[in-house]
Amino acid sequence: MTSRHLLVPVFICALSVASACLAADSDAKPTYSYASNGVLDNIGAGGVKWKLVVDESNLGGKELEAAEVTIPAGTTTPSHGHGAVEILYVLSGVYEHEVNGKRYRLKPGMVGIVRPGDKVRHTATKDGDTKLLVIWAPAGEAHRLQQAQGTKPEPVPEVPK
Repeated sequence: MTSRHLLVPVFICALSVASACLAADSDAKPTYSYASNGVLDNIGAGGVKWKLVVDESNLGGKELEAAEVTIPAGTTTPSHGHGAVEILYVLSGVYEHEVNGKRYRLKPGMVGIVRPGDKVRHTATKDGDTKLLVIWAPAGEAHRLQQAQGTKPEPVPEVPK
């Protein structure tokens, strides 16, 4: 019997072991949260209020991070950049989105996009606070929030059957 012929039974045995391991893992706890009330809440910096809603701890991976941010009326952040794509979805208020010196006025339901290498400033108009859902992909931008002081939200209870 040649060495190539010996590989077939070894391969079949390896597949059987892998299948048994996968079947045993089907009862294992998930590596992500099926439902979450966020990761860290009441994070404050310069009047801006953050809630980290998705990171690796509840997503189970580094595909993205997401936060809810409330910017007080009349507040403008300093120009800055990101190492990941930043997507800003306006939940409420009027948001002025300035990217590379071009300014846009966004209202609820509109989206702003920032790519790595861009310079961005965020402004809540004087008319009122602005609430945004911010998504970073891939993950890595929320490390500043993870190091901040905040409160851990209560877990979402499972509904009894």
